[in-house]
Amino acid sequence: MTLTTPARFFLAMVIAAGSAILMASLRTMIPAPGASWLVFIGLAIVTGTFMMKLPRIETRFSLSDTLVFTAVMSFGPDCAALVAAVDALAASLRFNARDRLFAIRTMFNMTAAAVSIWLPAHAFIAAGGGLGAPLLILVGGYSLLNTGAIATVIALISRTSVIEVWRENFAWVWVAHAWGGLVAGALAMYVPHVNLYSLVLILIVGAVGYATVRLYLGKVEESTGHLHKLNDLYLATIKALALAIDAKDQVTHGHIRRVQVYAVGLAKALGVTDEPTLKGIEAGALLHDTGKIAVPEHILNKPGKLNAQEYERMKSHVTIGAEILSGIDFPYPVIPYVRHHHENWDGTGYPDRLAGEAIPLGARILSVVDCFDALTSDRPYRRALATEAALDILRERSGTMYDPRVVEKFIEIHPKLTAALAADTPAVPAPADVPVADDAARSDPGNADIEVIPHLVEAGLKIDEAAHVLLTRLERQLPFQTAAVYAPRSADDLLEPLLVIGPHADLFRRSQIRLSEGLSGWVAAHGQFMVNANPALDLMGPAGGDRVPMSSALVVPFAAGGGGRGALAFYAGQADAFTLDDARVATIAAAALSRAFRLAPPSSSKTHAA
Repeated sequence: MTLTTPARFFLAMVIAAGSAILMASLRTMIPAPGASWLVFIGLAIVTGTFMMKLPRIETRFSLSDTLVFTAVMSFGPDCAALVAAVDALAASLRFNARDRLFAIRTMFNMTAAAVSIWLPAHAFIAAGGGLGAPLLILVGGYSLLNTGAIATVIALISRTSVIEVWRENFAWVWVAHAWGGLVAGALAMYVPHVNLYSLVLILIVGAVGYATVRLYLGKVEESTGHLHKLNDLYLATIKALALAIDAKDQVTHGHIRRVQVYAVGLAKALGVTDEPTLKGIEAGALLHDTGKIAVPEHILNKPGKLNAQEYERMKSHVTIGAEILSGIDFPYPVIPYVRHHHENWDGTGYPDRLAGEAIPLGARILSVVDCFDALTSDRPYRRALATEAALDILRERSGTMYDPRVVEKFIEIHPKLTAALAADTPAVPAPADVPVADDAARSDPGNADIEVIPHLVEAGLKIDEAAHVLLTRLERQLPFQTAAVYAPRSADDLLEPLLVIGPHADLFRRSQIRLSEGLSGWVAAHGQFMVNANPALDLMGPAGGDRVPMSSALVVPFAAGGGGRGALAFYAGQADAFTLDDARVATIAAAALSRAFRLAPPSSSKTHAA
């Protein structure tokens, strides 16, 4: 565990108070006449070695309660404090000796045990020391302080509610404490003096209680373990489905995970504390785009604006997703969040035109974080917006599209959410370190025409000449009319055509594509291929974007040397001309082109007009 500053402060307070109590108790008990109380110390060493682990958390407890309560009634609070501390020390030596926090954990266990019995023991004596209300004060105070101290430390470390930690892990422990108090009261009533008979009774009762509680805990551990395995499997299944959807939608890759982190953090900031709602929002964030399974990939990955028909098809993903998930008996609300995460605060959204508070809170949260992530992610037709620009758009839409309270809270905690996302996201290698399908190229022996390209460069052919050979040979394998090789210009972040062949080549030769913009610029920047995208997006600058008689494009990235990426683009006149098999062939060609760039002399790999 990692100790937080509040946890360290609490530990220091308990250790200081408990140490003072133990020192005072030693000064009282050592000069006391007789040594009968040392028998209790010896028994505490025995009970401390027979600890039992609580389910779900790394905490053990001892069945020394009868011994401690009997010590209070027989010798007073000081003896009981020493007995409880020795019991805790024996347990720490038995179970925590290899813990890197052994010293502080042991000190806390000993002093917390001393405080937990010393204070209620004085209240017990002040109340008369009888077996009625005074015994209830003793047992209740000990149980509350003993479990409360541990729950407080766990809560301060995990930054959760103390009451929640106590309720989930310690609420039932009072039963064991109550049993210990009853037995101690009976012993005090019928065996008022410490002798062999009383010690045998204590050992017998302790052994029976130990066996009973251990059997119970074993059943609880087995049951909770099975439940946790089912929950883990359930969550893993949800994540696998979400990742499958995420992989299909190349444009929004990684979007689902980011939305999950944002949504859960925002829900907690808005005061959502009940576990079912939080679990529902977490699952809803993962599954909110489930319906995209039924949306064609050429619509999902279209770089340009959707037409009316395509937009209607895209809108259907919310109802389809809700229908798909309706067959699952979720233990918390998920389907309403999936169905309504595109509703608008003013009632103009879809699919049911809900408005205001009628929209489930989870859906209102998802709509805000979904929009923000879309605005701050790169798209083929635009670069990602800066954070402040995206937040300004949320402000503009507050009260019309989005719940004003949700928007305000999201803007307030956005820095914390960003930090949480950064901590949750694994490091991504730099573009220069990302391979471009080299393995795919080497594993396919049927592409000898493509594989020879790097060897041509090694033999002295210039890179543009080798690229020309490559495109010519690909005419037999891919259904394109025009093809282009775009290479990065070292002076800035522009891509320029190294080579263009086929009809309408003049248009594409004049195109200058900025990295992350246009079709090929986006592919080069992100290292992801696009199939059946809009060719007009590659006609930037002087080329214009509305005069190309092309309907579909296949674009794959390649490594252009020096840490940069280029794009290998194929354009066809008919719609949906390219298949995933074509994308595989193009990726293999891009890998060969990458190796050719690595082998080319620096002077021959510079971009020049085709």
